[in-house]
Amino acid sequence: MKNQDLERIINKGENIHIEKNFSVFFGHENIFLGSNIFLVDTLINAGDKEGSVTIEDYVFFGHGVKVLARGHDYTLVNEQRQHSVTQKPIHIKQGAWIGSGTIILAGVTIGQNAVVAAGSVVTHDVQDNAISGGCPAKIIKYIDRELTLFEKIKRFFG
Repeated sequence: MKNQDLERIINKGENIHIEKNFSVFFGHENIFLGSNIFLVDTLINAGDKEGSVTIEDYVFFGHGVKVLARGHDYTLVNEQRQHSVTQKPIHIKQGAWIGSGTIILAGVTIGQNAVVAAGSVVTHDVQDNAISGGCPAKIIKYIDRELTLFEKIKRFFG
C-alpha cells in the first residue's frame, strides 16, 4: 500500500505492512524500521535528534498503537509548556508484539519477543520475553519457552 508518510521514511527494510491510517506526526528522518513488520494504523511521533524510533524485524502491532518519542515539560506552565519539546528514543526489539490501543512513551525499550497487552501505557522498559500490561504497564509474567542455541550462547556470554 502506498502511503506518503511511509515513503518519507528513508531508513527502512522490506515487507512493511501498513493500513491507510498509518501516520508520522514528526521526525521521518529519525525513524528506523526493520523488515517483515506490521504497523497497521500506527501513529509515530519521533524527534529530530534524541527522539528516534527504532522498530526491529518481525515486530507487529495491533490497531491504534501510538509511539510517542516526543512530549512536553510538565514542570512548565502555559505558553512555556506548549512550546517546550522533550525527546527520548524508543527502541522496539525483534519479535515484539504490541497490542491494540497501546501507547509507548519516550525513553522506552521493549525487549526481544516481549508482548504488551492491548490498551497499555508503556512508561518503562519491558524486558526480553516479558508479558506486560496495564496503565502504567507492568510485567505480568515471562514467556516460558525453550531457548534456541543462539539465545543460550547470548545469555551465557551476556
